[in-house]
Amino acid sequence: MNRQHAAEIISHSFIGRGYYRLVLRAPDAARSALPGQFVMLRVSQYLDPFLARPLGIYSIPSKSSIEIVYRVAGRGTSLLTQMEPGSSLAMLGPLGRGFPAVEPGATPVLVAGGSGFPPLHFFASRLRRGGLSTPLFIGARDRAGLPPQPVLASFRKYGAKISMATEDGSAGVKCMVTSILDDYLSKSGHAASSVLYACGPRAMLAVVSRVARDRSIRCFVSMEERMACGVGACMGCSVRSGTGGFKRICTEGPVFEAGELDWSS
Repeated sequence: MNRQHAAEIISHSFIGRGYYRLVLRAPDAARSALPGQFVMLRVSQYLDPFLARPLGIYSIPSKSSIEIVYRVAGRGTSLLTQMEPGSSLAMLGPLGRGFPAVEPGATPVLVAGGSGFPPLHFFASRLRRGGLSTPLFIGARDRAGLPPQPVLASFRKYGAKISMATEDGSAGVKCMVTSILDDYLSKSGHAASSVLYACGPRAMLAVVSRVARDRSIRCFVSMEERMACGVGACMGCSVRSGTGGFKRICTEGPVFEAGELDWSS
């Protein structure tokens, strides 16, 4: 399949807390995308490859469209905010390895840090379609760093039971999100069957990985990293493997089982 597309913008709007909602006409991507995969988006008239940005797929609103929720984080996304419906973006994807299917008897538990919620939202929609609801733990430094209300409402629509933590206590519990996760696992009757699915800053993912290891439960992490090509050629998004060497986030990830990676560096 040709994964390069000229994707027309169907709608593009600001949804709060610095986030934008972007819906693209991309029927091939909509048919094949899996939760945890991403696309490389670039404003078409700018040929600089370093302006392409990897953005996780937030949802598939129709058979012919994909939805992205993003926050401005540099020149590439700043240019993206200026694009209006009817214009087109250069899109490559869907790319990478997504979340594995939930095995029978397993209890999925989602953990999002900062702006790491989009792939988990797509995953939650698929879980709901399969009749599953899930606890969702969201953490940020402060209230302003949490997902905007439309995102939280959409998660709840898919059956997510949300618990929030902020480092300054301005929303939710005053602690790290990994603390309320650990507390849940200590009290839950489903701890032994729990499987963790997490996306967020590397430091948070390292702690989530340790929580899973200490409890002997499985954990899958979606790594966030800047990348130039998205197809494994530039090696710019490599992370250390737990068995030595390196793994490329764009092709061997972005989703990894936590034990595949070296969290010591």
